[in-house]
Amino acid sequence: MTSGESGSNGESPMVVMVTGGSGLVGSAIRNYVQEESSKANETWVFLSSKDGDLRKREDTEQIFEKHKPTHVIHLAAKVGGLFANMAQKVEFFRENILINDNIMECCRIYKVAKLVSFLSTCIFPDKTS
Repeated sequence: MTSGESGSNGESPMVVMVTGGSGLVGSAIRNYVQEESSKANETWVFLSSKDGDLRKREDTEQIFEKHKPTHVIHLAAKVGGLFANMAQKVEFFRENILINDNIMECCRIYKVAKLVSFLSTCIFPDKTS
C-alpha cells in the first residue's frame, strides 16, 4: 500500500518502505502517516508477508527493485507466542538473522539513504508453568 505522491516542490522524492507494515508498530505508523504526516514529496510503502519472503535474498531484492526505497523502516520478523519461542528458539533466531541480513544488504546495494531497524525482544516471566 502506498500513501502520498512525489511532488515538485524542489525536494527530492522520498520512498519510505516499511517492512512488517501490517504488524502492531507498522499499522500504527501507517495510521499516523495517513492521518497526520504524509508530505507531498513522500511515498510510503507498507509491506506484509504477502509481498515476499524476506528470508530469501531473491524476494528481498525484487521488493527493493520494485519500490526503490530511499528510506527503510525495518519492523519485519518471525514472531510467535511464548510457547512458540520456547519450542523453536533456534528457528526464530536463524530466520530473523536471514531477514535482517537481507534487509541490511539490500539497503547497502540499493543505496538506501537511511535504515531504521526496530528489533523487538519478547520478555517472559522466569517461571512459565
